[in-house]
Amino acid sequence: MRRHILMFLFCATLAACGGKPSSAPAADHPAAAEESDVTTTPVAAGPSIVMLGDSLTAGFNLPAGNALPAALQRDFDAKGIEAKFINAGVSGDTSADGLQRYDFSVAGVKPNMLVVALGANDFLNGLPADVPKKNLSAILDKAKADHIPTVLLGVSIPGASLGKREAAFAAIYPDLAKKYDVPYYPDMLGAIQGKPELLQPDGLHPTEAGVEAMAAAITEFLEPLVKDLP
Repeated sequence: MRRHILMFLFCATLAACGGKPSSAPAADHPAAAEESDVTTTPVAAGPSIVMLGDSLTAGFNLPAGNALPAALQRDFDAKGIEAKFINAGVSGDTSADGLQRYDFSVAGVKPNMLVVALGANDFLNGLPADVPKKNLSAILDKAKADHIPTVLLGVSIPGASLGKREAAFAAIYPDLAKKYDVPYYPDMLGAIQGKPELLQPDGLHPTEAGVEAMAAAITEFLEPLVKDLP
């Protein structure tokens, strides 16, 4: 894997799906999540943190206990930091789908923090960068109106060397983080970049070990932010 992991996902998806990209092969994708799509990890105390995302959050093809929010929960528990991570990831979701689910998956839960991890499927599905940027802006506007502290998890995309569209996508997360003054983690896939042994056989999604590696890195980023919550 000499290129970035996301470009690998893009090429692999095209090959697997006959030119129609998707983050979850052959997945039936609802326009809005049903209640069963959102997995809540039961814990006793601490601020609640909703993770609004796609298959990388949902834990595609993994037991619920091995999805990213559950792995983060274990890391926080091990550190003795009280927090309740709520899995609001749906495989195949674009930024538009996440926006459509906001009232149910976020506002309906009334969390103490929102972690937004969307946009990769917009890129894979060939959408122009202004589409996810507009949708993510709308999510951030809603969270601001609801007084929910929000964090962005990005997926790093190679810039101008691979074209104008890639550069536009690469700029979405830092631009929005600056505009809305929210914390920003540049690349949620960074911990498994160039490590195919941490990917499932489909070459698209992290294994259990891959999720643990992602969680370890993201925990270090989220820890001080969670500690600062009321």
